[in-house]
Amino acid sequence: MSEEEEYAVEFEDEPGRWVPIAGEVYKSREKAEERSREAEKKLRVKTRVVPRTPIWDEWSFRNLMIRMGGTGPAIREMKKRGEAGAVAGWAIYKGHIKNLIRLSCGGGLEGEFAREPAYRTTMIRDMEAVGETELIDHIEALWRKYPEGIPTSEVLDLQDDWDASLERRIGRRIPRTPTDLTKEDIEESKSITRKLHVIEKKPPEEEIEELEKMKREIEERMERLKRELEK
Repeated sequence: MSEEEEYAVEFEDEPGRWVPIAGEVYKSREKAEERSREAEKKLRVKTRVVPRTPIWDEWSFRNLMIRMGGTGPAIREMKKRGEAGAVAGWAIYKGHIKNLIRLSCGGGLEGEFAREPAYRTTMIRDMEAVGETELIDHIEALWRKYPEGIPTSEVLDLQDDWDASLERRIGRRIPRTPTDLTKEDIEESKSITRKLHVIEKKPPEEEIEELEKMKREIEERMERLKRELEK
C-alpha cells in the first residue's frame, strides 16, 4: 500500500468503460467527489471517484500509458525519472525503446506491415517525443537499404548499438531488463521519483485546461455519432 492515498475522477466513455480524466488526482475523497460532480455537470456523462496510486509509486508502463493518455507521455515520464537519477526509469525506458526498434523494423506478428511508412508513424512519433531522432534516422536508413524486409541480425545490431550509446550518454550501466534491478536500485528510484513529483505538481489551471479539452473531445465524438445515426 502506498504511504499516501490519492483519488482520481473517471468518466464513463462507453457503457461499462471508465476512463480517467487526465491530470485529475486529489489528496482527499471529499475534493475528488466535488470535482466529480463538477465534471459530470460540464461533460454531461457519468463520473465516479476511484482510489489512485500516486504517480511516483506507479511503475507499470501500461498503467502509466492509460493514466497519462498514450505511450508518448508515458515514455517521456520514464525518461524524466531516469534523468533525475532513477535507474529503474532508464531500465523501463530502455526496454520500451528497444521494443519500438523491433516493431518498427518489422518484428512481431504484423511485421510485413512495417514496410509501409504510415504503419511506423505511431512508433516514430513516440521516439520523436523523447528526442531519439538519430535512432529514427538509422531505422529509416535500414528500410531504404532493405525495402523487402530488414534482416533480424541488423535489427539486433541496431538494438545493441543504441543500448550502448544510451549508456555512454548517461554515463552508467543500465540493467538489461527491469527484472534485473536490485532491491537497492528500486528503493532509490522510488525515493528520487517521489521527490521529483512532489516538487513538480501540476498547477490547477493546467488541470482545468485538460478538463476543457476532454469536454471538447467528448462533444466532437457525440457529434460524429449523431451524424452516423442520421445516415
